[in-house]
Amino acid sequence: MKRYLYNYQTVVEFSESVPSHAVLLRCQPASNACQTLEQEHMVVSPDYWLQAGIDAFYNRILYGGATEPHKTFAYVSTGIVTTDTYILKYRGENLFLFKQPTTLTTVKEPLMEATENVIDAAYAICNWINKNIVYEPLCTTVETTAAEVLERKKGVCQDFAHLMIAFCRHQGIPARYVNGFLVGEGETHAWVEIFDGYNWLGFDPTHNCRISDGYVKLAHGRDARDCSVNRGLYTGLANQQTTIHVTLQEI
Repeated sequence: MKRYLYNYQTVVEFSESVPSHAVLLRCQPASNACQTLEQEHMVVSPDYWLQAGIDAFYNRILYGGATEPHKTFAYVSTGIVTTDTYILKYRGENLFLFKQPTTLTTVKEPLMEATENVIDAAYAICNWINKNIVYEPLCTTVETTAAEVLERKKGVCQDFAHLMIAFCRHQGIPARYVNGFLVGEGETHAWVEIFDGYNWLGFDPTHNCRISDGYVKLAHGRDARDCSVNRGLYTGLANQQTTIHVTLQEI
């Protein structure tokens, strides 16, 4: 077991004051079989009303908003998480959802032969992606598909995860997208969970490894659209700029 202190910050800045702003946040770790949330503290500015809930995939969410004019929305979450072996037992999830391609996780030809053993297949896919796709920041967007990444041969962690999911599903392996924290400093990180017939196991194609220490899970879904840490709607004609900053350090 290891203990980690995390700090997550989202700042949304508007070019002019907006009369109202609604948000949906997925940026709070939850306790599960591989991690335990020991402490958490939240600060929101301005005075937004926020309601806790869960989404269709049982991820923790906060939703709410503000009806007073403002130019900046800031949310800070900090806490302590203890992690254990990254194995999540099957809890009756609909595996069909995680075997079907989505718009973001579809490729015409995976360029790999199927491997009978699920774990061996996951390692092979992880390795192929890491060796053939170049990590290049800012070269894609949240709407970039796995097929486009395969053609361009470059992307970021979201793209690596989408491509691995596409390859797994093509072989009939249930696979789901995961968003969370990686030890160090930066933004949120994306990886993949595959179902081996009994449990969900984590793989990180960006770093070509099976998940062990240094990862804290926030949410999972069919692809990145199900796991966005911050979604919002606002009234007015203002432009917005969102900044996310994460630190995760062992204590």
